[in-house]
Amino acid sequence: MSEFAGTPGPPYVAVIFTSRIRVDAEGYHAMSRRMADRVEGRPGFLGMESMRDAQGFGVTVSYWRDLDAVRAWRDDPAHTEARTLGRDRWYAGYRVRVCEVQREYGFDTDRG
Repeated sequence: MSEFAGTPGPPYVAVIFTSRIRVDAEGYHAMSRRMADRVEGRPGFLGMESMRDAQGFGVTVSYWRDLDAVRAWRDDPAHTEARTLGRDRWYAGYRVRVCEVQREYGFDTDRG
């Protein structure tokens, strides 16, 4: 992803998912794309920013209207399946952090 997520003014919720994929993570990227497509348009989903380095360490931040929307995504059956496969096959480790965004500001030279 190369764009900043289009978030409303605070408050809203950010879910920070940091992970390290295994070298033999066959099928990971296809599932990652499937989940990114599935989350688009979900009630309460505001956007996402994601990156992964050459060594397999990645950070994905998803933005949500509220904690109820986060819980609904957590409980989505396809997302539950992806999490299980992630633990069993693809991730060497991960962390999930759920935060309330209270303040936001920024700068873009490309805006015009």
